[in-house]
Amino acid sequence: MEGFGLRYQLSSINAAIGLAQFDHFDATVRSRRHLWRTYSDALEALEGVTLVDVDLDHTVPHLCQVRVPHRDRVFAHLRARNIGVGVHYPPNHLQPAFARWTRDLPATERVSREVLSLPFHQYLTEADVHRVVTTLGQALKATGGS
Repeated sequence: MEGFGLRYQLSSINAAIGLAQFDHFDATVRSRRHLWRTYSDALEALEGVTLVDVDLDHTVPHLCQVRVPHRDRVFAHLRARNIGVGVHYPPNHLQPAFARWTRDLPATERVSREVLSLPFHQYLTEADVHRVVTTLGQALKATGGS
């Protein structure tokens, strides 16, 4: 990100899509909460992995994130095995758009090097989640994690 800006306009087509999606919102909420709990339960078996917790009673999870040692190596290992992991999001204070407000935030920077976003959308199956977690466990062993 190199510049600061806001974009509020919503096209008519995007508004129509959003309105149509409201009919399915309750199913989406149930699905995302269930999958997040499935991840939570499955990740308990992995030593050295910390799930970034959310309040499921008051939110609908958008991401499922974990903190892992050797994140970049784990990321590469998972991607090489067709697991669609991501990194969301780099710290704002390190982005060029916020350079004039930059200051040392060592805890933020340390954590940002550990956070990994696991595949997460309402069409994942429990089998998909278990495949991701199994492969994450293999990645941790291969990269010097637990």
